[in-house]
Amino acid sequence: MRNNPAFDLFEDICTELSDQDETILTADDFDAATMGELKHWYHETTGGAALEKALAYLRSHFKNRGSALPFEYDFKTGRVTVLDRGYINFVIDSLEQRTNPDESKEFEMATSAKLASKLTGLLRRVGSPRKKHKSRAKFAAYLIKEFHFRDGVLVGNDKDGGLDILWFPPLGAFPFRATVSIQCKNSLYNRDAGLKSVGRASQTLRRHSHATAEENHLHCVVYNDYVDEDVMNHAKDVGFIPLGLSDLAPLNEAMSLEQL
Repeated sequence: MRNNPAFDLFEDICTELSDQDETILTADDFDAATMGELKHWYHETTGGAALEKALAYLRSHFKNRGSALPFEYDFKTGRVTVLDRGYINFVIDSLEQRTNPDESKEFEMATSAKLASKLTGLLRRVGSPRKKHKSRAKFAAYLIKEFHFRDGVLVGNDKDGGLDILWFPPLGAFPFRATVSIQCKNSLYNRDAGLKSVGRASQTLRRHSHATAEENHLHCVVYNDYVDEDVMNHAKDVGFIPLGLSDLAPLNEAMSLEQL
Protein backbone atom coordinates (compact mmCIF):
# COMPACT_ATOMS: atom_id res chain seq x y z
CA MET A 1 0.00 0.00 0.00
CA ARG A 2 1.62 3.21 -1.15
CA ASN A 3 -0.17 6.25 -2.50
CA ASN A 4 2.12 9.24 -2.01
CA PRO A 5 4.64 9.32 -4.90
CA ALA A 6 6.98 11.54 -2.86
CA PHE A 7 8.56 8.37 -1.49
CA ASP A 8 9.21 7.08 -5.00
CA LEU A 9 10.95 10.39 -5.66
CA PHE A 10 12.93 10.00 -2.45
CA GLU A 11 14.15 6.56 -3.47
CA ASP A 12 14.95 7.78 -6.99
CA ILE A 13 17.17 10.51 -5.56
CA CYS A 14 18.90 8.09 -3.19
CA THR A 15 19.54 5.73 -6.11
CA GLU A 16 21.02 8.57 -8.17
CA LEU A 17 23.40 9.23 -5.26
CA SER A 18 24.45 5.60 -4.93
CA ASP A 19 27.87 6.13 -6.52
CA GLN A 20 28.36 9.87 -6.19
CA ASP A 21 28.21 12.46 -3.44
CA GLU A 22 26.83 15.23 -5.62
CA THR A 23 24.81 15.51 -8.81
CA ILE A 24 22.44 17.77 -10.72
CA LEU A 25 18.78 16.72 -10.90
CA THR A 26 15.97 18.81 -12.33
CA ALA A 27 12.36 17.84 -12.91
CA ASP A 28 13.22 16.73 -16.46
CA ASP A 29 15.78 14.23 -15.16
CA PHE A 30 13.25 12.09 -13.29
CA ASP A 31 11.11 9.31 -14.70
CA ALA A 32 8.17 10.75 -16.61
CA ALA A 33 5.70 8.44 -14.85
CA THR A 34 6.94 9.53 -11.41
CA MET A 35 6.71 13.20 -12.34
CA GLY A 36 3.21 12.66 -13.73
CA GLU A 37 2.12 11.09 -10.44
CA LEU A 38 3.70 13.94 -8.48
CA LYS A 39 1.88 16.57 -10.54
CA HIS A 40 -1.40 14.73 -10.06
CA TRP A 41 -0.85 14.21 -6.32
CA TYR A 42 0.12 17.83 -5.63
CA HIS A 43 -2.31 19.36 -8.15
CA GLU A 44 0.43 21.08 -10.11
CA THR A 45 0.80 21.53 -13.86
CA THR A 46 4.61 21.75 -13.92
CA GLY A 47 7.17 19.23 -12.78
CA GLY A 48 9.22 21.88 -11.01
CA ALA A 49 6.34 22.98 -8.78
CA ALA A 50 5.42 19.37 -7.97
CA LEU A 51 9.03 18.55 -7.20
CA GLU A 52 9.28 21.48 -4.80
CA LYS A 53 6.11 20.44 -2.96
CA ALA A 54 7.22 16.81 -2.75
CA LEU A 55 10.58 17.73 -1.24
CA ALA A 56 8.92 20.10 1.22
CA TYR A 57 6.67 17.22 2.29
CA LEU A 58 9.66 14.88 2.67
CA ARG A 59 11.50 17.42 4.83
CA SER A 60 8.46 17.70 7.08
CA HIS A 61 8.03 13.91 7.13
CA PHE A 62 11.58 13.36 8.40
CA LYS A 63 11.42 16.32 10.79
CA ASN A 64 8.33 14.86 12.45
CA ARG A 65 10.50 11.84 13.27
CA GLY A 66 13.29 13.92 14.78
CA SER A 67 15.44 13.35 11.71
CA ALA A 68 16.35 15.08 8.47
CA LEU A 69 16.62 14.23 4.78
CA PRO A 70 19.95 12.50 4.03
CA PHE A 71 20.62 14.88 1.15
CA GLU A 72 20.36 18.59 0.41
CA TYR A 73 18.55 19.85 -2.67
CA ASP A 74 19.19 23.32 -4.08
CA PHE A 75 16.20 24.38 -6.18
CA LYS A 76 18.08 27.22 -7.82
CA THR A 77 20.70 24.94 -9.37
CA GLY A 78 19.18 21.45 -9.06
CA ARG A 79 22.30 20.39 -7.19
CA VAL A 80 21.80 17.46 -4.82
CA THR A 81 24.44 16.79 -2.16
CA VAL A 82 24.81 13.78 0.12
CA LEU A 83 24.53 14.59 3.83
CA ASP A 84 24.29 11.06 5.27
CA ARG A 85 26.00 8.42 3.13
CA GLY A 86 25.28 5.59 5.57
CA TYR A 87 21.53 6.14 5.58
CA ILE A 88 21.35 6.58 1.81
CA ASN A 89 23.14 3.26 1.37
CA PHE A 90 20.67 1.67 3.80
CA VAL A 91 17.73 2.93 1.70
CA ILE A 92 19.32 1.66 -1.51
CA ASP A 93 19.99 -1.76 0.01
CA SER A 94 16.44 -1.93 1.37
CA LEU A 95 15.05 -1.10 -2.06
CA GLU A 96 17.03 -3.99 -3.57
CA GLN A 97 15.88 -6.36 -0.80
CA ARG A 98 12.19 -5.44 -0.88
CA THR A 99 9.77 -8.37 -1.35
CA ASN A 100 12.66 -10.84 -1.86
CA PRO A 101 12.17 -13.61 0.74
CA ASP A 102 15.84 -14.56 0.46
CA GLU A 103 16.76 -11.08 1.69
CA SER A 104 14.47 -10.99 4.74
CA LYS A 105 17.29 -11.86 7.13
CA GLU A 106 19.49 -9.11 5.67
CA PHE A 107 16.67 -6.61 6.10
CA GLU A 108 16.28 -7.68 9.74
CA MET A 109 20.01 -7.32 10.33
CA ALA A 110 20.15 -3.86 8.73
CA THR A 111 17.05 -2.75 10.62
CA SER A 112 18.46 -3.86 13.96
CA ALA A 113 21.70 -2.01 13.22
CA LYS A 114 19.81 1.21 12.47
CA LEU A 115 17.68 0.79 15.59
CA ALA A 116 20.81 0.32 17.70
CA SER A 117 21.98 3.81 16.73
CA LYS A 118 18.70 5.33 17.99
CA LEU A 119 17.87 3.35 21.12
CA THR A 120 19.35 2.58 24.53
CA GLY A 121 19.16 -0.61 26.56
CA LEU A 122 19.40 -4.12 25.11
CA LEU A 123 18.61 -4.88 21.48
CA ARG A 124 18.63 -8.48 20.26
CA ARG A 125 17.97 -9.68 16.73
CA VAL A 126 16.71 -13.21 17.38
CA GLY A 127 14.88 -14.26 14.21
CA SER A 128 15.72 -17.47 12.40
CA PRO A 129 18.16 -18.27 10.89
CA ARG A 130 20.71 -17.23 13.52
CA LYS A 131 24.48 -17.42 13.75
CA LYS A 132 24.30 -18.11 17.50
CA HIS A 133 21.94 -20.41 19.38
CA LYS A 134 20.98 -21.94 16.05
CA SER A 135 19.01 -24.92 17.29
CA ARG A 136 15.53 -24.71 18.74
CA ALA A 137 16.71 -26.10 22.10
CA LYS A 138 19.63 -23.69 22.40
CA PHE A 139 17.48 -20.70 21.50
CA ALA A 140 14.82 -21.68 24.02
CA ALA A 141 17.51 -22.02 26.70
CA TYR A 142 18.81 -18.56 25.75
CA LEU A 143 15.37 -16.96 26.15
CA ILE A 144 14.89 -18.66 29.51
CA LYS A 145 18.31 -17.85 30.95
CA GLU A 146 18.79 -14.32 29.63
CA PHE A 147 15.25 -12.92 29.67
CA HIS A 148 13.34 -15.11 32.13
CA PHE A 149 10.90 -16.81 29.79
CA ARG A 150 9.19 -19.96 31.05
CA ASP A 151 10.07 -23.51 30.13
CA GLY A 152 8.14 -24.39 26.99
CA VAL A 153 8.57 -20.93 25.50
CA LEU A 154 8.85 -22.53 22.05
CA VAL A 155 6.16 -24.95 20.93
CA GLY A 156 5.78 -27.31 18.00
CA ASN A 157 8.34 -26.66 15.28
CA ASP A 158 8.99 -23.07 16.35
CA LYS A 159 12.48 -21.89 15.40
CA ASP A 160 12.13 -18.37 16.79
CA GLY A 161 8.65 -18.17 18.29
CA GLY A 162 7.71 -15.60 15.68
CA LEU A 163 10.18 -13.13 17.20
CA ASP A 164 12.42 -10.96 15.01
CA ILE A 165 13.92 -8.27 17.25
CA LEU A 166 13.54 -7.78 21.00
CA TRP A 167 14.25 -4.42 22.62
CA PHE A 168 14.56 -4.10 26.37
CA PRO A 169 14.63 -0.37 27.27
CA PRO A 170 16.62 0.54 30.40
CA LEU A 171 13.50 0.43 32.56
CA GLY A 172 13.33 -2.12 35.36
CA ALA A 173 15.34 -5.28 35.93
CA PHE A 174 14.65 -8.83 34.76
CA PRO A 175 12.25 -10.47 35.16
CA PHE A 176 10.34 -7.17 35.37
CA ARG A 177 11.90 -5.24 32.53
CA ALA A 178 10.06 -3.37 29.82
CA THR A 179 9.87 -5.42 26.61
CA VAL A 180 9.24 -4.30 23.05
CA SER A 181 8.77 -6.77 20.20
CA ILE A 182 9.82 -5.43 16.81
CA GLN A 183 8.73 -7.40 13.74
CA CYS A 184 10.30 -6.89 10.32
CA LYS A 185 8.29 -7.19 7.11
CA ASN A 186 10.43 -6.98 3.98
CA SER A 187 7.51 -5.59 1.99
CA LEU A 188 5.29 -2.59 1.54
CA TYR A 189 2.82 -1.85 4.34
CA ASN A 190 0.19 -4.56 4.77
CA ARG A 191 -2.01 -4.49 7.86
CA ASP A 192 -3.01 -8.16 7.73
CA ALA A 193 0.59 -9.33 7.39
CA GLY A 194 1.52 -7.19 10.37
CA LEU A 195 -1.33 -8.55 12.45
CA LYS A 196 -0.35 -12.12 11.66
CA SER A 197 3.26 -11.48 12.57
CA VAL A 198 2.39 -9.70 15.81
CA GLY A 199 -0.11 -12.37 16.78
CA ARG A 200 2.48 -15.11 16.65
CA ALA A 201 5.03 -13.07 18.60
CA SER A 202 2.37 -12.22 21.20
CA GLN A 203 1.81 -15.89 21.95
CA THR A 204 5.52 -16.34 22.66
CA LEU A 205 5.75 -13.22 24.82
CA ARG A 206 2.85 -14.47 26.94
CA ARG A 207 5.09 -17.40 27.90
CA HIS A 208 7.29 -15.09 29.97
CA SER A 209 7.79 -16.00 33.62
CA HIS A 210 6.31 -12.73 34.96
CA ALA A 211 5.08 -10.42 32.16
CA THR A 212 2.40 -12.69 30.74
CA ALA A 213 -0.44 -10.26 30.02
CA GLU A 214 -0.88 -8.76 26.56
CA GLU A 215 -0.77 -5.22 27.94
CA ASN A 216 2.74 -5.81 29.30
CA HIS A 217 4.28 -5.70 25.82
CA LEU A 218 4.59 -3.10 23.08
CA HIS A 219 4.57 -4.29 19.48
CA CYS A 220 6.10 -2.54 16.48
CA VAL A 221 6.25 -3.68 12.87
CA VAL A 222 8.95 -2.26 10.60
CA TYR A 223 8.00 -2.36 6.92
CA ASN A 224 10.34 -1.91 3.98
CA ASP A 225 8.22 1.12 3.20
CA TYR A 226 7.26 4.53 4.62
CA VAL A 227 4.55 5.32 7.14
CA ASP A 228 2.62 8.38 6.00
CA GLU A 229 -0.74 9.82 6.98
CA ASP A 230 -2.66 7.28 4.89
CA VAL A 231 -0.93 4.37 6.62
CA MET A 232 -1.51 5.95 10.03
CA ASN A 233 -5.23 6.26 9.34
CA HIS A 234 -5.40 2.72 7.99
CA ALA A 235 -3.58 1.33 11.04
CA LYS A 236 -5.82 2.93 13.66
CA ASP A 237 -6.69 0.50 16.48
CA VAL A 238 -4.56 -2.20 14.86
CA GLY A 239 -2.69 -2.99 18.06
CA PHE A 240 0.86 -2.33 16.87
CA ILE A 241 2.97 0.65 15.84
CA PRO A 242 3.76 0.63 12.10
CA LEU A 243 7.24 1.89 11.27
CA GLY A 244 9.08 2.45 8.00
CA LEU A 245 12.51 3.24 6.62
CA SER A 246 12.25 6.92 7.53
CA ASP A 247 11.65 5.95 11.17
CA LEU A 248 15.13 4.40 11.11
CA ALA A 249 16.89 7.61 10.06
CA PRO A 250 19.40 9.00 12.58
CA LEU A 251 18.04 11.35 15.20
CA ASN A 252 19.18 14.95 15.08
CA GLU A 253 17.21 16.09 18.12
CA ALA A 254 18.16 15.61 21.76
CA MET A 255 15.80 14.31 24.43
CA SER A 256 13.00 16.81 25.02
CA LEU A 257 11.89 17.32 28.62
CA GLU A 258 8.94 19.49 29.58
CA GLN A 259 7.83 19.67 33.18
CA LEU A 260 4.28 21.03 33.46
